[in-house]
Amino acid sequence: MSQIELKKAKGAIDGGRVANTYLMVGRADSDVLGSSFELIKFIIKSPYSKLEIPEQQAALEKLKSLTNPDIHYIYPVNTTSEVKTKASSEDFIEKWREIVLKGTKIKLTDWYDKIGLGNKQAVINKGEAEKITKLASLKSYEGGVKIFLIWMAEKMNISASNKLLKLLEEPPSKTIFILVCEQENKLLDTIKSRCQKILIRPQNIENQHLKSDFEILFLEWVRAAFKVKGKKSAINELVNFAEKVSKKTREEQKSFLIYCSDVIRDSMLYGYRAENNKENYKSGLDLEKFAPFVHEENILDFYKEIQKGFSDIERNGNPKIIFLDISIKLTRLLHIKPAENV
Repeated sequence: MSQIELKKAKGAIDGGRVANTYLMVGRADSDVLGSSFELIKFIIKSPYSKLEIPEQQAALEKLKSLTNPDIHYIYPVNTTSEVKTKASSEDFIEKWREIVLKGTKIKLTDWYDKIGLGNKQAVINKGEAEKITKLASLKSYEGGVKIFLIWMAEKMNISASNKLLKLLEEPPSKTIFILVCEQENKLLDTIKSRCQKILIRPQNIENQHLKSDFEILFLEWVRAAFKVKGKKSAINELVNFAEKVSKKTREEQKSFLIYCSDVIRDSMLYGYRAENNKENYKSGLDLEKFAPFVHEENILDFYKEIQKGFSDIERNGNPKIIFLDISIKLTRLLHIKPAENV
């Protein structure tokens, strides 16, 4: 898997050099989905599409309304109060159009709220992959290229991944796959090896409100963890913290753990004078004061516990128990002393 920037990908496409499969990697705040639509526009306007100018314009107009019959959208779903059995992307296409047309910086939590998923997890299952295979074997409706955009591709289960892999190994002609994801490590290596990767970096303007909420929550967590060593009754504060976080959706819980991982990273870099990201914290967290508690003796364990919590939440574990367990371990890790300099 090679990696290029979106601008370089556009240059290659303009010259008629189009990959069979692209992997667009980035968070919602970097507008990775919006960048994927830009990539589709490049392809439609390129010599590769073999569409005349009027046909290109018609295809682009239909893309704007998400009604182009040659562009297929796949995204994670599950049963809801409206769709009670065998949920598929097709069942939610109207809701997909509604949310995307309002803006493309969509988080998984936004999508879950839109389709009324509640606390369920969504997946892209084998049935979706079989549908992709069937559609890919058909001719395009309008004589151009067929495009499959798979949003949150890391939500494919193993059956869907293996089914898609077979298709990517021998892709039909004039068919392009665009996989959009945040966590590429969750994709099969064999799938990633067949992709042209395009990394979409975050813009300068980020969701400061959400980051501020997480910063305040992280501060509450750490302060309670520090108290426990000298005051055993402070364990009740950790219990209350676990209770508070357990009331959030699973996607919010996972987002918080990703944020915690970023704080640990920034603390380590600050402590070793490798990088100073103090300006990222504006709601009370003093990186200079916290950094000494993150060092070579505990950082790997910090990451290990955060990743374990993330995985346990994805497996639908009890969030209150998960966060209480992490909290107790956090208390121990924060009091590990760094190795003395020799």
